[in-house]
Amino acid sequence: MPANQIQRFPSTVAFAAAVRGAQGRDKPDIVRSRDFIQHHLRNSASGVLIQDLYSDCNAFYVEMRRGCLEIRKLDWGLEEVIWTSCNGLVLVPDSKFINNLCLINPLTKQQIILPPYFDRIEDHSCFVLVFAEASMEYKVVHVRRKNLGSMARIAVLTVVVDKVWRCIDVPLILPTGVPLFYSEMATGCHVHWLSQNFILTFNAETEAVCWFPVQRKRPKLFGTYLAMGSNLSFVARTDVFTMDVWELNLEMGEWIMMIRLDLKPVRHLFEDLFCEVKEMIPCCWLEAREVLFFSTFYHRRHCITYNIKTREIQSIEICTKASVRYFDAHVFSLVGLGGEF
Repeated sequence: MPANQIQRFPSTVAFAAAVRGAQGRDKPDIVRSRDFIQHHLRNSASGVLIQDLYSDCNAFYVEMRRGCLEIRKLDWGLEEVIWTSCNGLVLVPDSKFINNLCLINPLTKQQIILPPYFDRIEDHSCFVLVFAEASMEYKVVHVRRKNLGSMARIAVLTVVVDKVWRCIDVPLILPTGVPLFYSEMATGCHVHWLSQNFILTFNAETEAVCWFPVQRKRPKLFGTYLAMGSNLSFVARTDVFTMDVWELNLEMGEWIMMIRLDLKPVRHLFEDLFCEVKEMIPCCWLEAREVLFFSTFYHRRHCITYNIKTREIQSIEICTKASVRYFDAHVFSLVGLGGEF
């Protein structure tokens, strides 16, 4: 483990040593308990993982500490891009077999190779890792983005429990040739597949499937879907400095208006940073319902955060030349691959 990580998380590292000292049946029951694991996750460092695509796989971590942004480069020995992260665990392609996936905790270096997928994996970014809190199980979920006719096949693997992938077939009514899904997103125990006409949601707790409408209150509404804690949000942009934030209520199956972001009064702050801002792209929530993380097309080395409550703006500079980056929420935790320490 790099020295900077030991300095960053002294309480976490000290506790890790104590936990590792208790092996197998000697491990305290309190460490295995649901309440303890939840308490640990709530107090683990959480932020945004930024990765350079199509370059040297540089990875950076941004978090808010005592109200200030902090950024550091990660050196955890992973050569592949991390497309999905959950409670500190990440899913990456196996370096030896293209049809295998590897589940890793980069902080503890613990890892396992999952059972091989039953078909050729064409795109590793389509696999999503989620946590079923009721059963304390992690599940890897996948659906093909291409049109499969009248049926969508959801593949599910319960980590440690399942020896083979299970399939759930979902009937579809789509015109021939229409792309099925263009992206997927995890919020809490749910996986959402986004299309132009609907949202298909899978509940990892019950393994039930639901349909939800896309957020389209006005024709040609342009915006970005973002994971916001355990909920799905939609940031609709009317212009560069005006945005409406909507939240999907899963119980009601409706989109609820959260807040309108009017950044025009602080436009000069953005222009002081970048001289000219032609487009601001919401990338993720650094803190759910509170701090929104932006990038821009024209200043790729800079990112911005906007605090909805305090209206404070902060910026960071990413010292690489990459033109394409991937942003995802990440937590530094000691959770094991079986849902315990």
